Amino acid sequence: MHEAAWRAHDLWRAYAARDRTAVAEHLAHLEEDQLEFARGETANFYNDTLQMLRDTGRPYVPASLVRDVDALARFAPTEHEFAATTAARQLARGELAMRELIDGGSLEVRDRIHTLTDYALALLLVSFSRKRVQQMLDKAADMAEAVGGRPRPYSVG
Repeated sequence: MHEAAWRAHDLWRAYAARDRTAVAEHLAHLEEDQLEFARGETANFYNDTLQMLRDTGRPYVPASLVRDVDALARFAPTEHEFAATTAARQLARGELAMRELIDGGSLEVRDRIHTLTDYALALLLVSFSRKRVQQMLDKAADMAEAVGGRPRPYSVG
C-alpha cells in the first residue's frame, strides 16, 4: 500500500483519538503527488462512510454536523482549522457542494484532506460512539495491511 494511503488512514485514526500531534504529523512531509493520492483516499473513505450510513439506515443532516466538525477541527494544525470549519458551514448552507470540495475549488489540497476527514468522521460520530469509531478505523487499518500486503513504511506511536 502506498505511504500516502497509510497517512490518510492514520490521519483519520489520529483525529478519532484526538491526537493533535499525530494529526499534524501525518501530512507534514508529503509531496504534492502524495497529497493528491491521500486526498483521493480520503474521498474514498468519505464515500464509504456515506454508503455505510445508508446501509445501516442512519440518517444525517449536513447542517447538524457543523458543531461536530468544529470539535474535530480543533485538533487540526491551526492553518487548516479555519478552512475546515468554514467549509463545513458552506456545505451546511448549500454554498459548497461536496463534489467541489473533493475535486478542487479554492481550498488547497491539505485543507481539503483535513476538511473531508473532519466531515466524514463527524458523520460517523453522530451515529457511533468515539470508541466504536476508533475500533472501526483500527480494524480497517488491519484489513488494509492484510490485503495490501505492505506494512506502514513508518512507525506509529
